[in-house]
Amino acid sequence: MRSVYIIIGFFFVWCLLCAQWYLFWVKGLSSQTENINPHESAWAITEILMMILISVLIGFALAWFLRQQIISKQKAEVQNLLTDRSAHLASQELMQEQIQKSETILARARETFREDFLTVSRDNERLKAELDEFSRIKETLDAEILKLQSEKESIQNKLDQSKKEFSQLQLAKQKLESDQELVVQKSTSQSTTSERLPAAKTGKDEKDDLKVIKGIGPGIEKKLNQQGIYSYRQISEFTPDYIKKLTEAILFFPGRIERDRWVEQASKLYLDKVRKL
Repeated sequence: MRSVYIIIGFFFVWCLLCAQWYLFWVKGLSSQTENINPHESAWAITEILMMILISVLIGFALAWFLRQQIISKQKAEVQNLLTDRSAHLASQELMQEQIQKSETILARARETFREDFLTVSRDNERLKAELDEFSRIKETLDAEILKLQSEKESIQNKLDQSKKEFSQLQLAKQKLESDQELVVQKSTSQSTTSERLPAAKTGKDEKDDLKVIKGIGPGIEKKLNQQGIYSYRQISEFTPDYIKKLTEAILFFPGRIERDRWVEQASKLYLDKVRKL
């Protein structure tokens, strides 16, 4: 949270510096009290507040959108892990049942063998003829016991492997939860995003001689053409926000467009052109 407060404080300081730059350099307002125009100052402050509000809303919307995408993806991954975990638990329960059945069979076989052995011991004299058959039965039972023991060891190994995989899944889940917290912290610490200069309306078909406007020379005209500005009509539709961005794009002196009254000159030239048509 401390980093968030630092970023918010830095954002307010940045807004204050940008507001002073916009008021005294871009708008050309005087810092002296006796030269302050209340109407122009109020309008400039309103523009600054609108730009700050739009920037905050855009940054918040982008951060929320990115955060929702990351959270949805991680929820899907966690759900898959939970599904795998349920499958492993079901498999583990099945193995437990198989182990119990094997132990039951083994216990029954031992009981049967013990009973048969006691019976043969008591009837040794009487059942000497059947001793060979009993030996064969004993060998068969021993083989079955060994087989069951082998199956028990195999099932036990599978059970141990399942426990190991279950532990790995738990570690992976904890890692995903940790990564999710890091992503949430990162997304909440994002500041305002950079804005791109919007493209001007294409006007090649109505290209005018922009050098007629006072303050526009051949070099500035070429830079305006590169930004897609070719006509008086386009310049007459300039907004203060677009003028600011265009000044940064063509590396022009801040405030020159307003001081040279490009918009008023272009509006007049465009009206004269329309009347001639």
